[in-house]
Amino acid sequence: MEPITKPDALREGQQRKLRQALLMKRLVNVIPITGTLVLAILFFSICILRGYDVQSNLEVVIKRAMIVGFLATGASFIFAIGSFDLSLGANMLVSAALGAAVYNWTGSLLLMLAVCLVVCVLLSLLNASLASVFNLPVFVMTIAMMSVFSALASLIISNVDAGGIDTRLSRPSNPDNVFYQVIGNIWFQLLVLAVFVLLCGFLFNFMKMGRRQKFIGGNPVCARLTGIAPTGVTIFSFTIAGLGIGLAAFFTILQDVSISASSGGGVGMNMLIAIVFGGMAISGGPRSKALAAFTGGFSMAFLDQFMTLLLLESNTGSAVTQVVKAVLFLTVVTLLSLSYRTRLLPR
Repeated sequence: MEPITKPDALREGQQRKLRQALLMKRLVNVIPITGTLVLAILFFSICILRGYDVQSNLEVVIKRAMIVGFLATGASFIFAIGSFDLSLGANMLVSAALGAAVYNWTGSLLLMLAVCLVVCVLLSLLNASLASVFNLPVFVMTIAMMSVFSALASLIISNVDAGGIDTRLSRPSNPDNVFYQVIGNIWFQLLVLAVFVLLCGFLFNFMKMGRRQKFIGGNPVCARLTGIAPTGVTIFSFTIAGLGIGLAAFFTILQDVSISASSGGGVGMNMLIAIVFGGMAISGGPRSKALAAFTGGFSMAFLDQFMTLLLLESNTGSAVTQVVKAVLFLTVVTLLSLSYRTRLLPR
């Protein structure tokens, strides 16, 4: 038997580390879908054991997941380039307030959708301009714009109706109307979310712009040296994010009976949690995933509804839910970071 030389031992050690890194990567990749399945099982179990109506509670889960899914899927394009925007929730509120007001004035669903999309894209492009063209610090810019958008939404709502914009005023009572038959159907709304997520996944994984986003998020200096213009990629990312916010605002109007200053409260934090729960690092780069928000949105929705049903008779249900979210958030971030602590270059 020949003795093991030092180069052979070194090579064997490198191969062992490589196998461990690949195993950790595979485990991390299955954590999001596994977590979603576990939370779904817990949700259905508590509904069955305590006799709650499964269908009505499932509709609540889908409605919550849809709003966060639209918002977080669009926001994934921003996080992919290594940037972030904390004003997305306030942006959605401004769009929803204007869209609801236009809907009550005109009664047109198409016009309401157009207003929601255009307003959100314009506000997103404003943030993109401040961040990339004027080179303002992203953190300072998003905090400032979040305050500006929140104040603007409150101003719009108070001028229309101090108590909130009632979105039922222009809803036709005819059950044969397209609103009740198609657009108001929750399964149609879920189909729209699926189409939007698949479209974003295609842009992210198979188009040149998606690869440029990951490159910029991973190493902006190298990306700039290869000739990639960060300004154009940033504008594209914020535009896609604006479309997601606009769709979230549109379906928020359809789901809620009124739009008030508190509508969409906490949606910005839920967006961050959904992205992380879906297995995407908010630092962006080559490990970014456009489909992460879809999985994470349902994970968060199942968790919220499970905790609501579990602590239904408790006065501390909301506080306990926030603590559980924080613990799970830190746990998932830690697990994701473990897969990054290798000497392997991401690819």
